[in-house]
Amino acid sequence: MATTLATEKQANAIKQRMAEIRTELPYDVDDARMRVRELTDWKYHMARHPLPLLALAAGVGYLLVPSKSKPAAEPIIIHQDSHGNTTKECGAAPAPAKRGFIGGIMGAVTSLALKQLTTVASHQISQLLTKPKTP
Repeated sequence: MATTLATEKQANAIKQRMAEIRTELPYDVDDARMRVRELTDWKYHMARHPLPLLALAAGVGYLLVPSKSKPAAEPIIIHQDSHGNTTKECGAAPAPAKRGFIGGIMGAVTSLALKQLTTVASHQISQLLTKPKTP
């Protein structure tokens, strides 16, 4: 195959462009890696869009928390005497089960633990949000 001046120029241009691509490639990969890290960081999104994320969290929390169950209907008892007269009585709702001594202690300990947990969590979140950004 005969080489001409035009094909040599094309070959040199291709070699030069390949060299440029090789030198730019590590920087492009680093930029892509930083962008992926930034996009997967919840703090980045919270800083850019706090209100929609808080609304989304509230909506998810609302959907996850079960609604209050409706109280069971009281049973109606119908009595019929020997004369054919009927009377209706409403049955009493069963009394809630009483907690024992250990149940009361466990309830108090759980309540205190949850209160302490929310205090620590709110303190950590406030520190994260008020941390000065370093350039």
